[in-house]
Amino acid sequence: MRFSLLIVLLTVSVLWSNAAFSQNKLSVLRAGGKSLSIRIDTDYYPNRWTIDPSVKPDRFDVSIKSKPVRVAFIAEKDSVVREIKANDVVDFIVLTPAGDSAYTQIRGLRYVEPALFTTSYNKAHTGKTFVEIPETYELINTVFALTKAAQQNDDLIEKNTPYYKDVIAHFSAYKNEPIVTVMDSILTKNESQYFPLKMDAYAFSLDRKGIIQQSSVYDRVAWGKENSLRPYVLPLQRFAAKTKFMDFYRKHQPYYNQLIRAYQDSLDVASMQTWLNVNFPGTHYDSFKIIFSPLVSGNQSANWFENNGFREAQAHVNFPFPNKSDADFSAKAVQVRNGNIVFTELNHAFINPEADKAQYRKALTSALAKRDAWIDERKPAKNYDNTYACFNEYMNWGLVSLRYVDFAPKNELPALLKRIETMMVNYRGFKKFAEFNQFLVPLYQHRHTGTTVADLYPQIINWFETNKQQN
Repeated sequence: MRFSLLIVLLTVSVLWSNAAFSQNKLSVLRAGGKSLSIRIDTDYYPNRWTIDPSVKPDRFDVSIKSKPVRVAFIAEKDSVVREIKANDVVDFIVLTPAGDSAYTQIRGLRYVEPALFTTSYNKAHTGKTFVEIPETYELINTVFALTKAAQQNDDLIEKNTPYYKDVIAHFSAYKNEPIVTVMDSILTKNESQYFPLKMDAYAFSLDRKGIIQQSSVYDRVAWGKENSLRPYVLPLQRFAAKTKFMDFYRKHQPYYNQLIRAYQDSLDVASMQTWLNVNFPGTHYDSFKIIFSPLVSGNQSANWFENNGFREAQAHVNFPFPNKSDADFSAKAVQVRNGNIVFTELNHAFINPEADKAQYRKALTSALAKRDAWIDERKPAKNYDNTYACFNEYMNWGLVSLRYVDFAPKNELPALLKRIETMMVNYRGFKKFAEFNQFLVPLYQHRHTGTTVADLYPQIINWFETNKQQN
């Protein structure tokens, strides 16, 4: 959609008269492509901002701790630069090469720590992994399950279980409650809002009376500067009370415990953590959390936190329910493959910081400048719309392949690798993943003793540079 100031200036009879223009003029940034780079003070993030004319405003929030922050949106030959203080709002227009106008906004938010880890919390959590199905997490996923958006999208909710049938039987009479209507509207407009809404639910809990309480540890759990679920806590509370959600949750507690034990006993999360620690020795976490719901389907996410000298990584995942393709592999291979659900999120806590290192910035920017060479815009890969997101997702599933090398039955390794390559190229749309995987696996297999995956990053990034031309 094209942006029109007519929407904003309805009382102006001649929109572009000189007087009106002088009083209401917004800065215009002329873009040369689909994305912009961002500089925050001295930190530079190449191609991090995807231009989206359909979002009005398309908002960029910047945290302000004390002093103002200098923010720059940078195109090939143009830029918008502003000093941002807490509570500042700066509007401007991004003009695309196609002539579309994107109404863009920079908003200064006073910084609030996403997590506060006390000394007692650190002591209780250091060296441990926690697997949880929290009440508020299950509550928001129950609301999602009732939306029309979820009914039309199998990636949002896992529907092929007896538990899902129990949820629908108990809650379907409440599908027109205000919170369901609001969540349906949000998900229909922008499906990606599923991630922060679900994750931020972990920053709340339900007390014995079923009252939603703010966590004493987390302000927010997703990646934003504010908790995305906070504006909806009151209608969510009303839904929980009206539907007797806590009665349903308590009734199904044995089932939740069964799934939690399966994670703890069969997926060997400890070996994943050891493998990641060995291969990324510069990155360390004191504790891990695996947070899931039996209602979650194909959408996983991760985040990590540091406060008071303590570092925690979280994987927000689904449960590896059996599927038809399990019959193609041995029980051992299925066990290793089922671990992908957790591994593909835990590893982001290691590969993302590695790629963010300053020594790789220039090379990665050059290698992935033209993402059309790397992703198919008609497939899910289109959502990995900046240099680092694209590179890290190649690495994400590349690491799955390397984990197969070390843990899967050797005679089944070729078939397992082929399955990943087919999924990544044909379904997800990462055009060159097969070639990348066939470079990465031998590189890892023939590395010198003591060489880590982190040590291989210069060679890996060089491969991207060498293969950046479109086929």
